[in-house]
Parts: sequence; C-alpha cells; structure tokens
Amino acid sequence: MMKNIPVLLMLAGGLMISSIAHAAPLNQTQFDALMDEFGVLTSYRAVSAAAPLGILGFDVSIEATSGTYEGSSVALPKIKFQKGLFAGVDVAGYYSSVPIPGEAAAATAYGAALTYAIWEGGAASPAWNVRGSYTTMEIPNVIGATTLGVDTSVSQELGPITPYAGVGMVQLSGTDLTGNFFVPYSATKTRYFYGVSFDLAFLNLTLESDNTGGTNSYSVKAGFRIGD
Repeated sequence: MMKNIPVLLMLAGGLMISSIAHAAPLNQTQFDALMDEFGVLTSYRAVSAAAPLGILGFDVSIEATSGTYEGSSVALPKIKFQKGLFAGVDVAGYYSSVPIPGEAAAATAYGAALTYAIWEGGAASPAWNVRGSYTTMEIPNVIGATTLGVDTSVSQELGPITPYAGVGMVQLSGTDLTGNFFVPYSATKTRYFYGVSFDLAFLNLTLESDNTGGTNSYSVKAGFRIGD
C-alpha cells in the first residue's frame, strides 16, 4: 500500500493542476478568489510536533494537503525534508512538481522553514517552538503565488504519540500570469492548527488539521524519521 501512495498523490495533484490550468480567471473577482484558495493551500504547514530533531536527527517524508478549489476537494502532493541542526534549530523544506495534463509544462512549488525550539521538551515537559516560513508556487501562464508565515506551537510527548497545537499568521501574495493584467493579490490571515504524530521505530505518521482565515484543510505525512 505504501508504495502506491506517491502515485495516488501525483494523480490527485495532476487533477487539481489540470482543473486550474484549464479554468484560468477571467476577471479580477475570479483571480482574487483563486489566489485566496490557492494561497492557503500552498502555504507552509508544520505537520510535525514542536520538539526539535537534534543535530543527528532528520525526517524524509511524503506529504499531502487537502483544500478546496471552486467548491471541489483537491490535494497538493509534496516531498518533504526536515533536518535538525544545533541549539534547538531545525531547517525544513518541501518540493512539488506536477505535470499539467495535455500541456508541455509542469506546475512547481517549494517551501522552506526555519524553526527554533524555545523549550525542547521531553517525556515530562512540553516542547514549544517558533517558526518562520516561505513558499512559492507557479502554474505557467496562469498564476504565481507566494506566502510568508510565522507561527508557534506546543506539543507533549506521550510515548509513541505526540499531540500538538499552534497558532500563526500568513501573508498571501498572488500574481497574474495570464496576461490579463489583474491587480496583484495580497491578504494576511490568522492560522490555527492541531495534529498528532505517531512514531513506530524509525517510521512516522503525522495528521494535521488547519484553519487559515476560516478555510479548513487537512494534511497527512508519512516517512522515515530519526530524532533525539
């Protein structure tokens, strides 16, 4: 089953990109609505507990985030990597490239984040971190989107299960690439999120629910993880 997950994610992403690429905005109202939905979808999500990985720790995983596009459910597939550095600092990033069906082009997206653990936590105490993030995404000849985010979260290790919750802000920006000269989009939204991380030996599964500016989305991440 696990080996089929990347294929399913690419198919879901391909359907999403195809629908957007063939339904390019025709006016400013449609453009703003598209950027609002798409900016939320592509913004960086932790999908991780607050504790740092440590200097020898790392996490390599496949992640998918669900969202909406014109009232329909869509999914954004990603390859994600997180590396522990030193003194409670972690660096992370994701990459996604989805071919556009029927087009000689691909939609690409990537994001990066830097996290600092104010409290590293443990079995008897919670972890608390702060994070800054950046993402960018482009569908050729349709739209370009970037986000800047800051958030903070807490988590508590309970054996192999670690629940967490956090709050933050996201700045969304959108650019028209259709040649219709729409006014660039900009908005700032409040984010609330919570999730739970499951560890079994070196395998990790994390589920997260997110509400950004009133828009709900859900993420799942599965992969290989080593942490202090």
